[in-house]
Amino acid sequence: MEFASCSLKHHDEDAHFGHAETCVVGVADGVGCYRDRGVDASSFAQGLMRSAHEEAVNAAPGTHVCPHTLLERAYQKTAASGTPAASTATIVSLVGRSLRWAHVGDSGFAVFRDGRLLLRSRKQQRRFNCPVSLKAEGGGAGVADAEVGEAPARAGDVVVVGTDGLFDNVFDDELERIVQMGVALGFSPLNMAEVVAASAHEAARCTYRDTPYSVEKRKQKGAASTCGKPDDITVVVALIVS
Repeated sequence: MEFASCSLKHHDEDAHFGHAETCVVGVADGVGCYRDRGVDASSFAQGLMRSAHEEAVNAAPGTHVCPHTLLERAYQKTAASGTPAASTATIVSLVGRSLRWAHVGDSGFAVFRDGRLLLRSRKQQRRFNCPVSLKAEGGGAGVADAEVGEAPARAGDVVVVGTDGLFDNVFDDELERIVQMGVALGFSPLNMAEVVAASAHEAARCTYRDTPYSVEKRKQKGAASTCGKPDDITVVVALIVS
């Protein structure tokens, strides 16, 4: 698995990691309401991803990484350290020819095969713009509430992992067209991550076009809205290779 990332900052509360030897990547997004309480909203997200990376680095050679187990260990370590705030999280790994995942909240992933959307994670939220999250102090979701799964992978599959700054601003069919273009033009994972992030950034600042965020806002709030959602945007693109 070859991968690369692109992060565009707004509040600087996202985090991510990747470890080539164990074929695992992850993203996390600090819950912004902690910012209003004077707490560093990035701290728990950073702690989760740092701990997950450390676990992957310290895994024995040849170890098959289970995303759910990795997320559980990262959560326990981060919470035990006294790190404040809360975070969503998504971890995806390749084990042989099997793609595995665990995610909590509205960070997520999409898998494309032959340029077509094959698989998309399901958003977890309590209400509009309020994602399920892992909390330092408990009382929120636990890792047991993570959505987990497994699917066969093939050489050439493209996996896009991102925080809600991506998925709130780019529709699935738009993301599919970007992946199709990237595959046709021979983009590297870095090229594709940069184009995906730039597309989300443009949509986030647009005030006259629909986005997944504006469509959901109309549905849930009944308010007229055609706009994006300015936010941190983190994108990891992984290419399954033979």
